[in-house]
Amino acid sequence: MEFNFFEGSTDFINNLRKGNALLITKSDDKVNAMQIGWGYMGYMWRKPSIVVAVRHSRYSYELLRNSEAFVVSMPVNDELKEAVKICGSNSGRDVNKIEKCGFVTEKGKIIDVPYIKGCLNYECRIMYKQTIDSELIDEELHNLSYKDNDYHVMFYGEIVAVHNN
Repeated sequence: MEFNFFEGSTDFINNLRKGNALLITKSDDKVNAMQIGWGYMGYMWRKPSIVVAVRHSRYSYELLRNSEAFVVSMPVNDELKEAVKICGSNSGRDVNKIEKCGFVTEKGKIIDVPYIKGCLNYECRIMYKQTIDSELIDEELHNLSYKDNDYHVMFYGEIVAVHNN
């Protein structure tokens, strides 16, 4: 029986809107958790997919630039609420957020990025990376989100595993 990757898509979107989601990145032995509030779940190139947006200036971008995968982790209860906020207000350049938050991690089931226990975890293999093009974005959106020209890179990830443990 095939797993329905989109069964929890409404919860996925609601968690993003509330900023109750983490992007877990890894490059070499460096692992980072970044709070995210923007993203998409859908079907792209005949594959179940998640798209996350990461600005060039973020530490997570540095890790993703040379990575082949990422994990989106969504806490299943309020126990990790404060930890998610810590991940949104600190840079991985300055602090090891995994340790600071006391996250318990496990090795990814399919990919080489750890996931956080106590979360609904989406393991994703990066299929495509695309920087927001300043010439193609609506002027109102540009003025709202990119006045400083710190554009997002969109990371398209094929969902290869979903688990809640």
